[in-house]
Amino acid sequence: MRERHAALLAAFSLFVAGCVMPPLQPLGAERTAGDLEADEEALWKQTRRIQFEVESSGLVLEDEAMNTYLGEVLQRVTPAELQSAGLAPRVQVISDVRIHGYSFANGVIYLHTALLSRMQGETQLATVLTRELAHVLHRHTLRLKRDEKARADVMAWLGVGASLSEYGGNAKLLAQAFSVSSALGFPYALEVVADEKGLALLAAAGYDVREAPAFFQGTVDYLAEIHTQGPWAWAAFVPPAPMTARIAGYRKIIDADYRDVGDLQPPIADPESFRRRVQAATLRQAELELSAGLFVSAEKTARLAIDTAPRDPAGWILLGRALQGQRNQPIQGRAIPSVSSLRETYTQILEIDEDEPAALRELALTFYRTTARSRPRESSRQALDYFRRYLAVAPRAADADYIRAYVSELEAELAD
Repeated sequence: MRERHAALLAAFSLFVAGCVMPPLQPLGAERTAGDLEADEEALWKQTRRIQFEVESSGLVLEDEAMNTYLGEVLQRVTPAELQSAGLAPRVQVISDVRIHGYSFANGVIYLHTALLSRMQGETQLATVLTRELAHVLHRHTLRLKRDEKARADVMAWLGVGASLSEYGGNAKLLAQAFSVSSALGFPYALEVVADEKGLALLAAAGYDVREAPAFFQGTVDYLAEIHTQGPWAWAAFVPPAPMTARIAGYRKIIDADYRDVGDLQPPIADPESFRRRVQAATLRQAELELSAGLFVSAEKTARLAIDTAPRDPAGWILLGRALQGQRNQPIQGRAIPSVSSLRETYTQILEIDEDEPAALRELALTFYRTTARSRPRESSRQALDYFRRYLAVAPRAADADYIRAYVSELEAELAD
């Protein structure tokens, strides 16, 4: 029995050490897209099928100006090795409230709206792109796929062997714990390679590598922000260990290799222009946060959109919805937005467009709703006026019949 247990632990130790996986030759002139290994070709085929399904589902955010700009930045940071390998990397923006950015073996990069909307400038965008290109260049997805096969073999063997051992429960637990941790991303050694190569590509493209850690810290800050709005808000937020390790790793590499950053090239877009070019992602992310009930985050994202385009009613409307959401679902320990702030938001919209239907309806509702036992007559008059204006500009709106009922009610109330 003890011999079986020793054999199990030995096998598991080999697995943890990397399953004796040989290094993979990076993509380049000697390893091209036309010279894939059999399992790699199968991986690319599977990848293309999944990408087709994703990109046919409506999840891709289509905005011509934004996509053109992202393509320009991607072209600037793409290493010559990938071009020699016959790859043409591209980037797509995915409408998803979770903050993620990731790459596929064939050079396609997906950025979620959460990630893009909270970036502070082009260098942060380039930081993500270069890091993902490093994963592609070094064929990390294939490496992980092969590791997964080895891991599955070991886990299956452990499952059979564990049933014969008095220590089987612990062996299964170790295998399950390892499989869960692997879901967090690439193994640490591969992440370090991506850190180093990503920074090298970032520097080669003329960006200031010293700004890179700030992007990852911003990601942690966003996760902390989301945490305060979730069911576990009462517990202290603990940053994900892989992310804190990545930030520390970046700083260590920068301190060692990039104290002198050399010749910097100006970004394609300055910070203000960057925000304009990603405005479509910012607006979409605010909508997603509203749908997810993340009203504090939606407020912050909407304000980013307003700072970028203060004369666009879209950002103001999203801000109003975010403030109303916080009033409807207060967060313990956080101040509830005042009704005055809500009215100021919708009034601002009407100063831009006096016939904006959503602003007229929502402003009317701020006067119609009341927490008092009776509604002040002046509030009723204001509500009636805005409801009538709403029906005048949107007589066939989906909620027109409901609004007419409010109008009848208010007219009867004021006639008394």
